[in-house]
Formats: sequence, C-alpha cells, structure tokens
Amino acid sequence: MIPGKDVYSTPKSSGKLLGSLLIKNKFIDQSQLDEALKIQARTKEPLGSIFVEQGYVTEEDIAYTFAQEFDMEYIDVQITDIQKEATKYISHTLARRYNTIPMKVDGSGVLHIVSDRPLSTQIKGNLTRLTGKHLNLYVSTTSGIKGLLDEIYDSEGKHKVSGEATAHEEPDDTMVIKLVDRLIEKAIRERATDIHFETFKDRLQVRFRVDGLLRQIETHPIDIAPSVTSRIKVLSRMNIAEKRSPQDGGFTYVHNPQPVDIRVSTLPNIYGEKAVLRLLNVGNVGTSFDSLGMEQDHIEIFESLIKRPYGIILLASPTGSGKSTTLHSVLLKLKSEETNIVTVEDPVEYKIDGITQVQVDQAMKVTFPTALRSILRQDPDIIMIGEIRDKETAEIALRASLTGHLVLATIHTNNAPSALPRLLDMGCEPYLISSSISGVMAQRLVRTLCPYCKTPFEPTESEVKSLGCSSLPEGTVWYRAPGCRRCHYTGYRGRTAIFELLKINPDIQQAIVNRSPAERIMEIAVSTGMRTLFEDGMIKVNKGITSPEEVIRVTLIQ
Repeated sequence: MIPGKDVYSTPKSSGKLLGSLLIKNKFIDQSQLDEALKIQARTKEPLGSIFVEQGYVTEEDIAYTFAQEFDMEYIDVQITDIQKEATKYISHTLARRYNTIPMKVDGSGVLHIVSDRPLSTQIKGNLTRLTGKHLNLYVSTTSGIKGLLDEIYDSEGKHKVSGEATAHEEPDDTMVIKLVDRLIEKAIRERATDIHFETFKDRLQVRFRVDGLLRQIETHPIDIAPSVTSRIKVLSRMNIAEKRSPQDGGFTYVHNPQPVDIRVSTLPNIYGEKAVLRLLNVGNVGTSFDSLGMEQDHIEIFESLIKRPYGIILLASPTGSGKSTTLHSVLLKLKSEETNIVTVEDPVEYKIDGITQVQVDQAMKVTFPTALRSILRQDPDIIMIGEIRDKETAEIALRASLTGHLVLATIHTNNAPSALPRLLDMGCEPYLISSSISGVMAQRLVRTLCPYCKTPFEPTESEVKSLGCSSLPEGTVWYRAPGCRRCHYTGYRGRTAIFELLKINPDIQQAIVNRSPAERIMEIAVSTGMRTLFEDGMIKVNKGITSPEEVIRVTLIQ
C-alpha cells in the first residue's frame, strides 16, 4: 500500500467517491462519513480503512459495493485457484503497486486479474500493453489480496514454489520466518482461533481451527519442522534448546494494525514437537451481550446479576465454549474509574487496560488460592477467577462474596445446574453455596449458517418431532446451507453462543442444602422458568441463525 494513497478510492473518471457509494447502498450515513473524514484529516489513513476500523462496514461490504457499482464479479481470493503461469504476466512491483493479482489465462487468451478496487482506464491500458492480453477484472478484499500477494511473491519479486525445502535441503532462516508469518496472516484472515503445527513421520502438517472445527491447510517436508518450531519458540520467548519438555509462551502479532495476542504451547512427541498457537483477538471482545448471541430476556436477568454489589456468578461450561470471551465482556462493561477490578487467571488471555490482571505461576508459587488471599487485601470491588479447580479456591471465593465482593468465576461442568453439586463434591459447605451464589450460566458455541448459500427448507413432521417439538410456531422458517466457496463448502461461517441461565431462587437454595443431585436441580430450574441450552439453540434455529443439526451437535441431544 502506498502511504497516503486510499486504496479504496474509485477511478477519478467515475466521478464517485467511496463514501457516497456506501451511503447510496445504505452501508453508512452522512454523519459516519463526516466522522471518518475528520479522522482521515488527522491520521492521513485511507478512508476505506477508517470505515473498517470504526466498524461501520466490513471489507466485504466495500468489495461488494464496488462489484455492484462497476459491474464486476466479487470473488474470495482465499478460496480461488491461482495459476502459477499467470503470475509471470505482472511483476511483483506492479502487483503490489496496484494491489492486483493475475489469476489465470483462459483458452481464448484473456488474462483474469483481481484487485481491491476498480482500476482506472489508464491503469488498465498500461496492464494491457505490458501483458499483451485482454483483461477480465474481478474485485476482492484488500487484506485478502495483500495476504495472497505475500504467498505468491517473495521479497525479491520471484514466484514462490510450494514445498520450498526438499528432503535434501536445509531450510534457511528467511524462508522459515516468511512461512510462519504467512501462516499467521492467513489464519487471521480466515478467522481461525488455533494453528496446529503437527509433526509426523514424513511431514509437517498445518491445520487451522475455524468455527470450532479443524481443517488441514497445507503440509511441508518433515526436515523443516525443527526450524519452524524454533522460530515459534523464539517469538514466544521459550527455551529453544529444550526439546524434551512441554513449554508455554506467547507473543503479540500486529495485523493491519490490530494487535493479536497469540498464546503458544509446545509438546514433545515421537516425531519431534507439536506447536499450537491460540489466536486471541481482543478487538473481538465487546460489551454488548446481544452481540455474543444472548437473547433479550437472558440479557435482562444477567445484567441484574452483575449489577449486584456482592455474590458469585459462575460460568459453567467445558473448554472451548466461549466462557473467557463472555467473562471479559462483563469486565469491560463493569470497568469504571470508581471500581477496583482484579483478576487471577491461568493464563491471562485478554489484556484489558485499567484492570489489574494476575497470572498464575506455579514455579513462583502464585496459585489461585495464594493470589486470591493477596487480592482480598487489595480492597477489590470485583474479583474474576479464571477457574475454580479445588476446595481451597472455591471456599475463598464463596467467603469473599459474603464479605461484600462481586465474584465472577468459571467452573468446568456440562450445564448450569451441575455446577452446584460440583462445588459440593469439592467439599464446600451447602450453606456457603446456597447463600453466596447468585446465578450460574452455561454456554456453547454453535456455527452460524453461511449467509451466502443458506436456503429455507420445510422440515418434515418426523424431523420436528425428533427435536421434541409438536409443531413449529406459525411463520417459522428453518434454513440449511449446502456450502459454497465463501464458507469453504461447510455451510457455516462464524459462530454465536447459546446460553442456559440459572438464577438462584429459594427452591434451588433448599435443594442445595438438601444436597440434591444435578438432575433434581435441573427439574426445579426448568419448572421455575430456566431455558435449557437446547431450547435456547432452537430459538436461533427458528430465527434462521443456525441449523437444528448444529444445535444437536453441541448440546449432545440424541
């Protein structure tokens, strides 16, 4: 990108600016355009980048606007095949100058190219003369094209060749650095939450976890694996000489220009070491509970719980269900100049300015119990506990809530009612649990249907009954998605959460005192109005957000 040049600008001959196009297509209003222009006057950033950074539009919105206005086809370059032969027609310098990628030459000799904006008549004429080909133009997102340029060309302008290191070549440092950077960039663009570098007998396998499921991305010769692992360890400030013990670390990766915190874990195995990178984009954490997927009635109950000056609110779900994101959304909502918020976490996933966050460190004897005791001497108003794992931690948390502190904590159980017997199993006294806990919330992440290929369908009577429904509400439409290029043919794109919110009432308090099992507490909770995870998921099915199969998958309803 040329500094100071707006890559989203339309050709001058069109007489239309990006802002007016977005207003015309109702993506933004005049006040948002005026605000973006003020920011641009101060920062000199491209206007389109400002629209995206402010959350007014997405890069896809901009690309679709161009496609519609200039009669171009939008494509997703991340899932479009690029012919290596086509890249010889446009040099690395020109490709970067115009943010343009040559994709293929068809049978009639037409060169198909994609850019992040319509190209001016002058640029098209220059490219036609240089390539000697007629051009067919497509449009895509800026970050998608930039990332693919990094994959296609190296810094010397030569074309990249897949499998750069062979079994008889030692990978050089520059190539390994570029490989790791490229994969991180690609993972961020594809909304991956994890990158798995896995060593096997004959290969290094790379997989991304996208929308909760792993997908193989590429493989490399096994000889490159030690160098890749060493590069990851250097970034994460690990001991590169230690290869026989697991290690944990992390680093921050700056991406356009949002910093992404990356947590790293290495694990020795029979073929080397496996490295897993967890990508934590703090920009995705917001204070809006409806953006997490919470229904309005749940929002009202949950907000009433977190506004209490004391008591414990538990988030009870297994690993990977989005508990950390929800908890940190609560902290962002509660954060104020007048409130002292302290957390103890293992590890600290999202760093939040203005909140004191403590990292558990067993080697330094900073455990959950020792940290909590020190925190209680620091005059906290709100305490967040990353996980209640044992009786000592649980009892400190319970007693803290009785002495005027609001405590937020997670605990690993399959549903909300099960959290209460779990505390009893740890050895906590029933009277402490019943008098201190205000509410328990469980959640799961469900994949959302791809908006580009989802289609309505009418479920059969047997399908409806298999889900425990006698009939569908009038006007309800269910959707399925067959899959398309934009969702990598999975039928899903993105995730949202479903919730189960248990507000403690006198009947449940009595059940706790009586040491009732989870099944009995579930019966009482449902009879007094609690909606189960499955029922909350079906609300999203009825809204066309997800599919019944996806709700069944995550709630394990047989």
